[in-house]
Amino acid sequence: MRRRAILRNYLLNVLKAVLAGLALLTAPVWADPAPVKQAYDRPVIEFQPGLPGRVSYLKLAKAQFETPHAKIGVLQDGWHCGSSTDIIWNPKAYKLFSGKLDKSFRKVLEQAHYPVPVQIDKVFDAPSDQSRQIAIPELQVGVLIKEVAANLCQKEHGGIGGVYMKVFWQAFSPEAKRVVFETTTEGSFQSSADEMPLEQIFLQAFESAGRNFLAERGYYDAVTKFSAPVPKPAAPDALTLKRAAVPDQPLAKNVTLLRSSVVTVVNSKGSGSGFFINADGYLLTDHHVVGADKFVKVKLPTGRELIGEVLRADATRDVALLKTEPIAVSAISVRDDQPNIGDEVYVLGSPLGETFNTSLTRGILSGYRTLDNQRFLQSDVTILPGNSGGPLLDSGGRAIGITVMRLADSRTVTGLNFFIPIGEALSTLGLRLN
Repeated sequence: MRRRAILRNYLLNVLKAVLAGLALLTAPVWADPAPVKQAYDRPVIEFQPGLPGRVSYLKLAKAQFETPHAKIGVLQDGWHCGSSTDIIWNPKAYKLFSGKLDKSFRKVLEQAHYPVPVQIDKVFDAPSDQSRQIAIPELQVGVLIKEVAANLCQKEHGGIGGVYMKVFWQAFSPEAKRVVFETTTEGSFQSSADEMPLEQIFLQAFESAGRNFLAERGYYDAVTKFSAPVPKPAAPDALTLKRAAVPDQPLAKNVTLLRSSVVTVVNSKGSGSGFFINADGYLLTDHHVVGADKFVKVKLPTGRELIGEVLRADATRDVALLKTEPIAVSAISVRDDQPNIGDEVYVLGSPLGETFNTSLTRGILSGYRTLDNQRFLQSDVTILPGNSGGPLLDSGGRAIGITVMRLADSRTVTGLNFFIPIGEALSTLGLRLN
């Protein structure tokens, strides 16, 4: 009997163990999203009410998409967050929350008592008492979301999980017409209990980065101190140069001589193009090609290298005048009148560096445009990085513009290409040709 009792107890224990194992196998498996990287919360520098300070607001928000299919995390769903899909960082994901960034930033400012634009509800437009208004320059804030990481779970009434962001900030002073402060901050938000709209989790992470922005002394100083306008530089003294002769043959029969006048300009950080406008060694290029360098390397198509001194430059119009030793090549003639829309135009330059120097492409003049209060020539002629600073030529081989930039997006194949009118480049640099 004792042996039977022992055996019965043993079998009961085995049965209990099996049932317990089955219970574990059939129990719900909770798979909350893994925590994202947590940003360190810095103490906000609060604004003291009653002190003078400029109103600030979010003027511009952009996002950086390094690749069209960059994975930033996982979105799980289901009651137990069992199934999952990749979260891809693209314009569609950014649109989920971007429309509310200005309100989120305003919320951060208000919580720290910073001046914000006054919102007035009114029915009638009554004339205001101008004598009682004090004009205080505003401060415009721009953001570039550079990095995002998200692990989320979509539930019945919202979602849980976390988002991490890295945000680049700039504060722009309209009266000074320049950026007076810039920095990069991090922000994060993690929720494991309270369900909320997924967009709100992104916004909470952005607000965290915003509070860290308000922890910067530089931003506080920008709010409390007005920036003096940058004095407009005096017009350079006129410099008269000998004009290059007008070609006696069309470009198609004069390409070899024209190519000899176009050079590769190499600075401490990269390269671009340039072209001689007379035989005494004066050549034109873009300001962004020479950068802050006083001396650059000028490479001729023959392989010969010269030292070019930056004599004059204007960052606003993006033009520069260089001087090398006198050269034994035919310089490019400058056209005085404006070409017509529809005329054939040509570009010479060094796209993608010296390997492809003096490359020639053809297009038409598409129009005259004004962008950011600057006048440009527009053309469909093909240009690439490295073409900047090279000449835009008419069918006679005369310079009508300087290559400056290419705008392109997913909807365009060749892009929209823009050139500085040659006459404006010369006048900005104080140059006269005779």
